[in-house]
Amino acid sequence: MSNALMIGFSVLAVVIIGVLAVVAWRLQRQVWQQQRQQAEMLQAQQQKEAERTAYVLDSLRILSANVIDENLNLSEATIRCKVLVDALNLPVSEREPYRVLETVYEQIQHFDTHGARKALSRQERDRQDAEREAIESEYQAELLVCFEQLRRIGLATQ
Repeated sequence: MSNALMIGFSVLAVVIIGVLAVVAWRLQRQVWQQQRQQAEMLQAQQQKEAERTAYVLDSLRILSANVIDENLNLSEATIRCKVLVDALNLPVSEREPYRVLETVYEQIQHFDTHGARKALSRQERDRQDAEREAIESEYQAELLVCFEQLRRIGLATQ
């Protein structure tokens, strides 16, 4: 092999290596950019989840305070708070103090509300009210303890 041919192959090899290095650098830059975007998206999701959780905790505290102050009836508060506690996705061990919400909810969820309640006859409305009030009376002590705990939920960690 001649020197000129060797130099030609060497130059070609250097050019190929240079092109591959540029391609590798561009690909690595894309990877870094994607990683940065993923980190930003994850941070935004975590921020949004933290804001949602704070909103749910505030709502639970406000609803519970209204029950304690007797500005909200037990049935309505139970329904609202049960849904909010579910939204927190608490582990089973942390849900235990609020189990009464689930128990009462299961018993009152079938009662008519809003427009459906207005459409009921007076007699049927009175029957549902009496049944609901009996359930509220049965669980009143447990519910008040639960709402007292919900009134302070999340305050120790904030």
